[in-house]
Amino acid sequence: MMDYKNKIIYQIWPRSFQDSNHDGIGDLKGILRRLDHLQDLGVDLIWLSPVYCSPNTDYGYDISDYYNIHPDFGTMADFDALLTECKKRGMGIVMDLVANHTSDQHPWFQACLNDPNSPYRDCYYFREGINDKEPNNWISMFGGSAWTKDPLKPRSWYLTTFTPHQCDLNWENPRVREEIANVMRFWLDKGVSGFRMDVINTIAKQPGLPSWHPEKKGYQFAKEFMTNLPQSHAYIQELIGKLSNDYDFITIGEGMMADNDACALYAGEQRGELNMMIMFDLHLQDCGPLGKYDFRKLYHWTIPGFKSIIFRWQTDSQKRNYWVANYMNNHDQPRSISRFGNDRQYRVESAKAFALMNLTLRGTPLVYQGEEIGMTNCHLEQDEWRDYEAINIYGTLQTMMHLPKFIAKKVVQRMTRDHARTPVQWDDSDYAGFSDHQPWIKVNPNYKQINLKSDLVSETSINRWYKQAIALRKAYSAFNTGAMKPVLVHHKQILAYQRSDEQAEFLILINLSGSPARFDLKTEDRILMDSYTDPQPQLLRPYEARLIQIR
Repeated sequence: MMDYKNKIIYQIWPRSFQDSNHDGIGDLKGILRRLDHLQDLGVDLIWLSPVYCSPNTDYGYDISDYYNIHPDFGTMADFDALLTECKKRGMGIVMDLVANHTSDQHPWFQACLNDPNSPYRDCYYFREGINDKEPNNWISMFGGSAWTKDPLKPRSWYLTTFTPHQCDLNWENPRVREEIANVMRFWLDKGVSGFRMDVINTIAKQPGLPSWHPEKKGYQFAKEFMTNLPQSHAYIQELIGKLSNDYDFITIGEGMMADNDACALYAGEQRGELNMMIMFDLHLQDCGPLGKYDFRKLYHWTIPGFKSIIFRWQTDSQKRNYWVANYMNNHDQPRSISRFGNDRQYRVESAKAFALMNLTLRGTPLVYQGEEIGMTNCHLEQDEWRDYEAINIYGTLQTMMHLPKFIAKKVVQRMTRDHARTPVQWDDSDYAGFSDHQPWIKVNPNYKQINLKSDLVSETSINRWYKQAIALRKAYSAFNTGAMKPVLVHHKQILAYQRSDEQAEFLILINLSGSPARFDLKTEDRILMDSYTDPQPQLLRPYEARLIQIR
């Protein structure tokens, strides 16, 4: 079995990584040009956000052809060349597999729209409406009804729990399950190292698709009927069981609203399901129960709350023997140093603090493009938005939540996925070295100051910090399979914990605040890393991060 616990996984959003053919869109040849940077960083696996053929309603998460590359990104020959060059550098590729839904442009769904008796209709959820309305009251994840009108049958609808162009697959149909296995076989035969499984905990739906709290008015979020149903585990076990005897590969599950109990099942080491699950709680701590655009908490979070989430997941996964994928940035979230740190006065310190945390916690670290140079959120006016979710939610916040336009705009500007999707800032040339053509999305204006080129010449840069932390993680098994023990649990500013095994023991201290923090740990052990050049005993300055070797 692949050693998934001891890997550094780097996520690439290809559209914004590197353009090679002068069209303002990142592509596979562009990624190939930057492989030396990833190798130098210490990356083992590259997780590619979807590069399949897609109409791009949701930028690749609406797949129309799972067996071919979108022309924006190049050709299959380009993919094969990228895979070959990765292997030469000791790296592998993890494909992003969307198995809950296809695009409405997928041949299967197009057959459904062309023939009311097509056998492919049972590969999706076509249902008769009730009283000229939808079959149930479910709301979609992006706002509005989870159902879209069937053009062939006036009283029929089909289930679209994300965008109206992403049609939910009916996993009860064996043909669906076999086709997903075939897709995985195709890419594994090419030599990829595994899959990140998009919203894998939504593949099973409540039998009968009943309404959620039908006594309530309007659309309702049917969380219990569309996430973490028991049948999803049977589907995953069947899928992995079909492939695991013939291939050695890694699986990273994304589980929307998957709590500790759910993840203990999906990623339990003896369950025969997934190697690890991505945890959402840290990034939803300042949101209401409906997700990141639920503004009822006013996006307020606390350091004790932040710490409690970290410690709960760390101790529970250790106790119950399941594995998590840790991250501070990805394609769906605003930049972490803008959200949880200070991207102005303490940008470098914030970036280093979150990096040390992510790279020393129990679990496999995911690093997202640009975080290794401390990229920040980008102010985007409404005409600069590119994210379907943001554009759709802007309207939903007004119609369903009755927000004034200016408040809806502020909510979207704060939480849009576009923050994570601005081009990677390679240097201070036009368009940040991403392209010599105007990019598909705005370049963050701070690229003149924040870019890899300037980081490479600085002895105290964020990029050097990442390389050092990654090297230490790989050098000591304590950071991978070692025990995790919380320390200073009730401290109001400092996140502290120990990682240890028979080989070595370490203490990690991170000030999560913008104020100096004192601590009462009398130790004279060796400081291996500190984000300030002159560490002080029993004192951490704003966002200071310290790694100490105890033995």
